Amino acid sequence: MANPFAVLAVISSVGKAYATYQAGMAQKAYYDSQADVAKLQYKSKEIEAKEAGVEVLKQTNEALATIIAKAAAGGMLPNEGSALLAQSLSLREGTEDFQISKINEEILQNLGIIEFRNLKIAGKNAKKFGIMGALFGLGTDIAEIGIKTSTPKQTTDPVPDKDTTTKTKDITSTEGPF
Repeated sequence: MANPFAVLAVISSVGKAYATYQAGMAQKAYYDSQADVAKLQYKSKEIEAKEAGVEVLKQTNEALATIIAKAAAGGMLPNEGSALLAQSLSLREGTEDFQISKINEEILQNLGIIEFRNLKIAGKNAKKFGIMGALFGLGTDIAEIGIKTSTPKQTTDPVPDKDTTTKTKDITSTEGPF
């Protein structure tokens, strides 16, 4: 009959391996959810950058309209002289600000993709290490159980068939090889 403690040890080792596996799966789920949250956060920031670009365009249009209206109200042609120069400067500033907002949008998009992929990879690694930890832990536990249950009992006499009587020799004797 099998040793009940050995059976119990095997069952607990399987339970420990299953718990390690589940911990790896939970860690993967955590990283996957973090990746989804990061994706949404960066998408939100990307939309904010796009809205900032649209706001820059609106402000540029308002500035141009103001410049043109002031020139026309002052009796000047809006497409000549200082009115044209003011329009050009306003357009240049607006264009630069808009391009910066587009660059920010692209940077945020790339950062979001990078963080999403990093978290997904971390989740895959957590899953892999959970499986490996469960398998290796189970193997180690089973080997330890096997060693403990299959090792024969040690006797007090390490060599039972050997004669243990002590033989003495007279060291004062003149007989011998020399």
